[in-house]
Amino acid sequence: MRHGAALVLFDLDGTVLTFDGPSPGPGRTALALAMRDLFGIPDATEGIRLAGATDRGVVTRMLECAGAMADERSISRVFSRYIEHLEHLLETRRYRTIGSVRSTVAALGERGAAVGIGTGNVRQGARLKLRAAGLENVFDLDRGGYGCDSAIRAEIIALAIRRCGVTPETPVLVVGDTRHDVDAARAVGAQAIGVATTHEAFAELSEAGADCIFEECGSDLVSYVLSLSE
Repeated sequence: MRHGAALVLFDLDGTVLTFDGPSPGPGRTALALAMRDLFGIPDATEGIRLAGATDRGVVTRMLECAGAMADERSISRVFSRYIEHLEHLLETRRYRTIGSVRSTVAALGERGAAVGIGTGNVRQGARLKLRAAGLENVFDLDRGGYGCDSAIRAEIIALAIRRCGVTPETPVLVVGDTRHDVDAARAVGAQAIGVATTHEAFAELSEAGADCIFEECGSDLVSYVLSLSE
């Protein structure tokens, strides 16, 4: 990466990929099934907002609501069962990209920008979702922060920055679809780029103070990122 080029960290759900079909989506369904298997709860995700949340934070809350110990062993058990269900669900329910994700990442790389992941998904869940959307070879999973690393999104972003190995002077941009992405960007001194596919998401990102908002990943986002290095 040339001196002065940016690091762009992408959230996944609602930012680079989404699903078609009825709600709940594959991720929420897999979490609910994992808790049902382990603790006999019909739907432990009821009333929990997953958008912008982290898998570790969600699982911790579900365990506490179930009256179970939210220790590392219990969290790991839920994650393991969740991955089993998610992989099975994705055999029939696919994710799709939001905009031109592949060409966006390619264009950023060709112009010297670094790309990484900053997501609330556990790493294996991120891999499965990216694979289902045909994006498994677009992102390097070693260059990212995940919901298995921390329940706090700002800590996930900070870890992603370290794993990408950029210099302290490198401009960092966090691309996401919720206020939590904006807050995490601010916490690490990064710019916040919003991706809004609905009026509600646009309003939330605007209120949170996103530096700019796009409808999808594409050439406008690339142009904005590259303008920071000129």
